[in-house]
Amino acid sequence: MARIESLTLPTSSVELDTGENLRDLAVGDSLQLQPDTGFGGLWIAARFDDNHSHLTLYNAKITTSCGNNPAIACSFHGARHAHPVALDGRLLRRPAVALASR
Repeated sequence: MARIESLTLPTSSVELDTGENLRDLAVGDSLQLQPDTGFGGLWIAARFDDNHSHLTLYNAKITTSCGNNPAIACSFHGARHAHPVALDGRLLRRPAVALASR
């Protein structure tokens, strides 16, 4: 199966280990989806739709050195954290909470 960059899921479609669902995430949170979902791997919450019924996730990877790129520098530089990753492997800017519709 080819890797995809983003996906949008109904917030009630995935149960988290805590028993909550995707609606309980915040923009910028990362989560590990199990392979049996068809979208296994690390993902980062990017944005909710207007009524929080769907969440868009971006494929992500862990890094500690994003601050060397001024286009994606963030306050987590030097600490392990997740960033969205493009299909070509480039790290992208972390989603901002301001992008969320609450």
